Amino acid sequence: MTRLSKSGSAAIIAQSGYRIISVRLRAAEFDAFSQQLRVLGLTNSMALRIAVRRIGGFIEIGDETRDDLRAITCHIGNIAQALRELSRVANRDATFDIERFERHRQHFGQEFSALDALLRTILNVSRRREDGRRRLQELMQGDSTHEHDH
Repeated sequence: MTRLSKSGSAAIIAQSGYRIISVRLRAAEFDAFSQQLRVLGLTNSMALRIAVRRIGGFIEIGDETRDDLRAITCHIGNIAQALRELSRVANRDATFDIERFERHRQHFGQEFSALDALLRTILNVSRRREDGRRRLQELMQGDSTHEHDH
């Protein structure tokens, strides 16, 4: 069973809690949109959901961000291992290379800071929503200039 949303919008609320919306597109718009989606292997629904989620500031982690997180995590793991090894050597050897240890420790701090900054960006809902609103405004401004072309 479905019902109209309380806010008076045209969205239909399904039993699952999802709101179902309808979008009107010109035939040429739909064809171009669908063609782009086929190339990406997306359905119309999934593409629209991704767009809505990005505009709303929900997390959509792309391949590049995922790769960055994996690389940073790998670097941190490698550095942590090197620091553990150096610490073991330092406990047994009076001629321990403290400069090498400090370089690894500094690199660890840099990688950890990069991870922290990336995670803060991902988890900052307010900034994501502002970015989504800005992108939507830019798209709307671009559309209004193209409307005059037709």
